[in-house]
Amino acid sequence: MTSFLNQGLERLVHLYQESCGLIKILESKLKKAEVTISDQGMIVAAKTQHYEDKFKAMTQEHQAALKKATCKAQTQLDAIHAQHEQDMATYRESLKGSVVISLLQARLKMAHEAKALGFEWPSWNVDAWRPS
Repeated sequence: MTSFLNQGLERLVHLYQESCGLIKILESKLKKAEVTISDQGMIVAAKTQHYEDKFKAMTQEHQAALKKATCKAQTQLDAIHAQHEQDMATYRESLKGSVVISLLQARLKMAHEAKALGFEWPSWNVDAWRPS
């Protein structure tokens, strides 16, 4: 019976040693996995930072391009507005000239018709005809 117990004990010791060896192997693999996971985490963090920086740079480039386009459009709008104001001033002045010319032509026509009908010229109020 002692030999039976010794065989069982030897078997248990053998299993214990195998399990200790397996534990060491598993612990070694776990440490490697932890290192790999840590490395992967650092790689992911670095890539994330890289792409965030790239996105910020692109965003800044787009913002700069947008600001430049906005400034250019505002400059063009201001130039067009100034040209419009100048055109309107020219139009108003030409319109005033046209109106004055039309009034003078009408007065001359009235004067010629009055002369043809025999009105006396010295009695007319000529000062009222002068443009103010």
